[in-house]
Formats: sequence, structure tokens, C-alpha cells
Amino acid sequence: MALIGLPALAAAVILALVGLLLWAVLTPLAAALLSVALVGTAVLRYRRTHYRVTGERMEMRSGLLSRTHLSLPRERIRSVDLATPVWARPLGLCQVTVGTGQSSHSHSDELKLAYVSAADGDRLRRDLLARAAPSPQAPTAQRQARRNASPVLAEMRPAWFGYGFAAQGPAAVAYPMVVGGTASFSELLFQWALRLYLPTGQAPGIGAVVAIVLTLAAGSVVVGAVVAMVLHIEAWSNYRLTREPDGTLRVTRGLLNLSSVSIEERRLRGVRLCTPLPLRWFGAATVAAIASGLGQEGGKNSGLVPKRSLSPDVPREEAERIAGRALPGAAFGTLTAHPSAALRRRLVRAGVAVVGLAGATVALVLLTSAHSRLPEVPLWSAAVVFVLSAPIAALYAWGSYRGLGHGLSERHLYLRRGMLARSTAVLNRDAVIGWTIRRSPLQRRAGLATIGATIAADEGVCHAVDAATGQGLALAEEAVPGLLTPFLERD
Repeated sequence: MALIGLPALAAAVILALVGLLLWAVLTPLAAALLSVALVGTAVLRYRRTHYRVTGERMEMRSGLLSRTHLSLPRERIRSVDLATPVWARPLGLCQVTVGTGQSSHSHSDELKLAYVSAADGDRLRRDLLARAAPSPQAPTAQRQARRNASPVLAEMRPAWFGYGFAAQGPAAVAYPMVVGGTASFSELLFQWALRLYLPTGQAPGIGAVVAIVLTLAAGSVVVGAVVAMVLHIEAWSNYRLTREPDGTLRVTRGLLNLSSVSIEERRLRGVRLCTPLPLRWFGAATVAAIASGLGQEGGKNSGLVPKRSLSPDVPREEAERIAGRALPGAAFGTLTAHPSAALRRRLVRAGVAVVGLAGATVALVLLTSAHSRLPEVPLWSAAVVFVLSAPIAALYAWGSYRGLGHGLSERHLYLRRGMLARSTAVLNRDAVIGWTIRRSPLQRRAGLATIGATIAADEGVCHAVDAATGQGLALAEEAVPGLLTPFLERD
């Protein structure tokens, strides 16, 4: 296929608008010269950018003074993602990102076309992922499940946006700190609070100080909540999960900035059901793919949403249905609990943390009593710290233990762990390529072991933490018969 020039209309139109804005700020002559320079440079740069797709490779040449030539073998292409910024939508353009699944920081393993027409972008996605189509030798059950499955696996519902707000709630206070103009907002809020609680300018009392602090905190929470909700709505509006005829799972989403991510089903090793603590309070969860070819961290696409995300924050039952549709046969039931020795380990850790915190408080008391210039901390504060932290640490230890579990079905392996960021990994049994067995001295004394299932995706290993040694080895042997047999001694 011959080299094709990329459209230069997008840069010309956008930079012309920038020129009009500069016209109002700079002198007319300076604004005109700067606008012509920007538009001309963009037009030349896009006119000097070409790409071609052959049966073996995809190539791109770009640059004005420094020419760049990128070439990717088609058999190494793992992902083709489309992104449409809000300004490019009226022009019918999109950005195409072709990746090999290697490190997302390596430019040699990623090729970006900015910008092509939306039709050309969709055609490139289909052509470059055509090799991912299911082969005739694919298991009959998988082919039958694909034929019987609905092409649309999930679509966004307005009620789900509320779960997104619940998930973003703990970070709501931090959003004003990262949004531009926060200092001005805080200053305005502080001045308003001063006029409200100190109208005559008298010296503030303890009540006025507390009221001002609470007002600032409440204002930050409100602003953070609004920003969090707006970002979540922008990211997940028009969400749709579909199973494409080319053998890929496609996630499309976005209100202003459109995004499309394709994950090859033949590279799907499993799914992960994530239930962080705020979502568990509201009975919600989210689904992510465990697949090779997404990079070590799953990459980022059009904002803060990882490429491996298959759903927004949804009710737990709906998340399980989405996971079952994306990974046919996955069913979430009751998992096998880990022994009580795992609970004792977590309680001991919690006790050590509480004693250490109380000891640090006692050290602070001794330090302040030895230096008269420092405000003295009373000794009873150590008892208060101990009494308040002990139940919190015990509850955390209990919740961490409750998060442990594992299970096995005909086709899948289930591994659950975590307290604040609890997740359940559902792996295809035939995707497990190895096992790691880790036993610390304390684990050996308690009869426990951490069993790791090695896969060619995600972080590489999914763990069953603090399982009974015999129980964990039996799970590994039954999940992949014969893989662990040479290393086992049977009683």
C-alpha cells in the first residue's frame, strides 16, 4: 500500500483559533505573524508525516528537521486504540495508537498516528487486529460461547454514576489541590469565612477559628466532590463493552473525549473483580482484564482510566455478570477460607503496630518533658492512642483475613486477597505457566505458605496468601496437573 499523507486540516483550524485569541492579547502584527508561523509549521509537519501498512509491517515517517522512521512487525502488534479529543470530533478525526504490549515508556514499541479520519482509524483497527480472529483449532466450547454471546456485553446506565462518586469520595479532598487556581479559590473561601464569622474585625476566638477551619474543609470537600463527579462522568459516559467479530473485546467510552480500547481475547488470561473499601460499603465493584499485551501497568488511555478496565463502578451483581460475559464460564461463588493461623498472623501484626504507636507517643512525652521550650504532652495521651488504635487495628486485621480465599472450577482458578483494595483474580487454568511457593520462617512455624500462580500477563504472578501448606500445594497440583508433580513429596 502506498504512503498516505495525514490530514493537516485539524492543525490549521485549531491553530487559527489560537491565533484569534492571540490577536486580542498581542499587537495585531505580532499575533498575525505568530499565527502564520504556528499554522505553517503544523501544516508542514502533518504533510511530512506518512504511514503505510503492508502484510508484514506497519511503518511511519514523520518530522521536519529531524526525520523519524518507526516500523513495527505486524505479528508483534498487540493493541490498536483510538482516541478522539473534543476538538477533533467536528472534524471527523481521531488518534490511533498502535502498541506491542511492551513498556509504555518505550517510544520504539508504540506508534501514534495523529490524526487520521475516523473511518481510516476504524479500518486500521480492524486490519491490524485481524490476526487475533479465532482460529479453526480453537476449543469448540469457546467458539460456541462466542457465537451464543450477545455482541453488546454491557452498556452504561445513569444510576451507575453514583457508584463512581462513592469510589472517588476518599480522594475528593485532594482534587482541589491538583486543579489549577486552587490557591485563589482557597483565598476567596478564607476571606468569605472571615467576613462571615468576624464581621467587625475583632480578634478571633476559639469558636471562630474552629468555624473557619470547618468551612475551609467543607468547601474543599464540596469542590473535590464536584470535580471527581465531573471527571467520572466525562470518562465513562457512553460506555459500551462489545465482543467484536475479529475476536477482541472493545471498550468505548467518553462524553467529550472519546476513547476506544481493544483487547484480544486470545491474550485474555482472566479477569479481576475489584472491590475497594468504599465500593464494598455500597455493594459495588469494577472489572478489569488480565491480559498480555497491555504493558506492565496496563497503560493509560485518555486520562486516568487504565486500559485494562472493562467496566466502570457498577453494582456487584452486574460486575459479576460482566466478568462472566467477558470470560465465559467465570462464576463467583463461595471461596475456600484460609486457616485461622492466617488470622493470628494479622492480629499479631496489628498488636505490634499498636504497641509501636503507643511507644512513639511515650517517647514524645519524655522528649517534651525534658525540653522546657517544647509544649508538654501529657502521659495519658499514650493511653488514649492505645485505646483508640487497638480496635481499628483489630478490625483491619479481621478484614484482611476475611479478604483471603481461593477456589477452583472446571476451567478457572480463583484467588482473592486485600483489605482496602480487595480483588478477586479469575484465571484460565491453562494460562498458568508456573508456580512460586514462598514460606518465611514465621509462615513455616504456622504451617502456612504463599502460593503464586505465574501467568504471562498483568504483574506476572497472582497470589494465594497465607494458605495452609498442604492445601495450597493441593490447589496448585489440581489446577494444573503435572506441573508441580516433580517437586512434591507425598505422605
